[in-house]
Amino acid sequence: MAAKYEILTEIPEVAVDKINYDHISAAYRRQRRHAHPRMAKTKKKAEVHASKSKWFRQKGTGRARQGARNNPHLRGGGVVFGPIPGRRTAGLNKKVRRSALLSSLRFHLENESVKVLKGGKFEGFVKTRDAYAALLDSGFSGSGLVVISRGAPVHRALRNIAGINVLSPDRLNVADLVDAHFVIFTESALEDVRRYLAGAAVPEESELSSAAEPENSPVAEAEKGGSDDE
Repeated sequence: MAAKYEILTEIPEVAVDKINYDHISAAYRRQRRHAHPRMAKTKKKAEVHASKSKWFRQKGTGRARQGARNNPHLRGGGVVFGPIPGRRTAGLNKKVRRSALLSSLRFHLENESVKVLKGGKFEGFVKTRDAYAALLDSGFSGSGLVVISRGAPVHRALRNIAGINVLSPDRLNVADLVDAHFVIFTESALEDVRRYLAGAAVPEESELSSAAEPENSPVAEAEKGGSDDE
């Protein structure tokens, strides 16, 4: 089942005339950093279980007194100022985050790698072969991003296609746009994206994905800190 499509070269809400690669780079590195919490862990002195017995008698050996066996200067002792698990955060100005998102979209628009699937037939597909045939007809190649309306039946079918990343309009983010070779919108999803870019709908902070889920809302990525993204 084929789906009609058209190449999109302009979105009115993408109000940037020039791509700011510095902003894209900063936002991308920030999102990836938030997506990977620090997991390294070393033991402090208090966490090391060691014998409390005296190393050797106090006098007569000619050796210096060592102290407890869990002291940092001894092998097997605690580590001073070692890494501990925690989320790594990086601040970024709101205007920079918004500029990065719009610049990422502008890059795809200028490279004619944004397509819109016409009609609502595509979102109703429930079989992978139907969704795959529609994507093949649109001429996709490599890894890309497919933006569909939240709760659309086709989401389940698209999950099985290698190289396809599926997002709802409120989860569009810089990292996924940078990693994608192409971006495909459905008509209804495009309208939602335009509303989010225009600021007509802003998801609550609690609705945004965590660091393990880098898919952030366009306004959220531009108006608040912390992701989830990749």
